[in-house]
Amino acid sequence: EDAYPSVERIEDALSGALMNAGPIIHPPLIIMNAAPLEHFETWDIHNEGTQPSTRHVTDQLDQERIAIRKALGYKAPHFPLRDHYQDDGDEWMYGRKAHDDLTDSGDWREDIDLQTHRYMLEDTALGLSLFASVGRWAGKPMPIGEAVLAMGSAITGEDLYALGRSLENLGLDKLSTAGMQTLLHDGMVALK
Repeated sequence: EDAYPSVERIEDALSGALMNAGPIIHPPLIIMNAAPLEHFETWDIHNEGTQPSTRHVTDQLDQERIAIRKALGYKAPHFPLRDHYQDDGDEWMYGRKAHDDLTDSGDWREDIDLQTHRYMLEDTALGLSLFASVGRWAGKPMPIGEAVLAMGSAITGEDLYALGRSLENLGLDKLSTAGMQTLLHDGMVALK
């Protein structure tokens, strides 16, 4: 804390995983920009692709993420994604004006292959699948998240949820709440 005074303590690894912004920002960006990504040689999804309709989807997806965190008893700050796009109000985890710095850099104008790009394979198949499975497990389904996964699956021709890092694929979906807490605090040895 002395070296990094802005670091926030978290309760456990799942709390940290549910703070990952990648599965909230990137799946809607890559899926809602699929047509221009396929049409243009390069397309900046963080600049041209971040339009009001995309923001509405990411904001609702983020509300699903926060609802899961709250259902699991995780405390604030939850770092709502909307703060990433604002110049005032609560400071987001990457600091003030992080989005402006990102888009002004021009670093994100790239050729994105929808079948192989990390936003589809990592943030959608792995990250969003984890969030959706934790939501199912916690009784807080993610209808927006499930829809984004379904659209990504249609685009890639693969069942991204089935391929993903879900609690089912990790063999953890049958754990009780107490069992999950034990696992998160004591590790796999506690489950033997």
